[in-house]
Amino acid sequence: MTEKERILNNNGGELPNTATYDIISVRGVINPEDELNTFKQTIIAFLDNKDLKEESSKWEKLLPKKLVEFTNQLEEDDYHKDDLLSHIPAMIDSLKRLREWEWYSSKLTPNGFEVVMEGMFRGIFLPVLHHQGLPHKSLFITRNGREYPTRAITDVLSYKTFDSKTLKLKKKK
Repeated sequence: MTEKERILNNNGGELPNTATYDIISVRGVINPEDELNTFKQTIIAFLDNKDLKEESSKWEKLLPKKLVEFTNQLEEDDYHKDDLLSHIPAMIDSLKRLREWEWYSSKLTPNGFEVVMEGMFRGIFLPVLHHQGLPHKSLFITRNGREYPTRAITDVLSYKTFDSKTLKLKKKK
């Protein structure tokens, strides 16, 4: 089964036969199925276009609109405050450069979802998920049975809100 086929078909949280895998957990989200589908669409777009240069403006058309809209509304100051934020070319570069991972499976949970990544990925997916409008406090990595919460300086979503329906990022009042 190809990696893309696993993204589309391994939806029961299956674990690989190898000892090296991490589990990304997203918790406390309003619409887990939509959030998981956005993440899947992002990784499929990356896999289908991995030879495209990181700086190409085509990425904005290939990646899910939700991720692109969130990113395009960030201000330069946001990048200095929140170390999970990055520009799209940097995000794509990380996925390419640190390609010691493969999507293995996923599953929905009552208030979120889990994704099993075979290999080592050093947290490179946390910015991708954050750019979907998911707060730091919702993102966890489990490695060798030990869970690690996301730690960062400041979460942009502590002083701004992102409406996943209108795709507007606004300062909190």
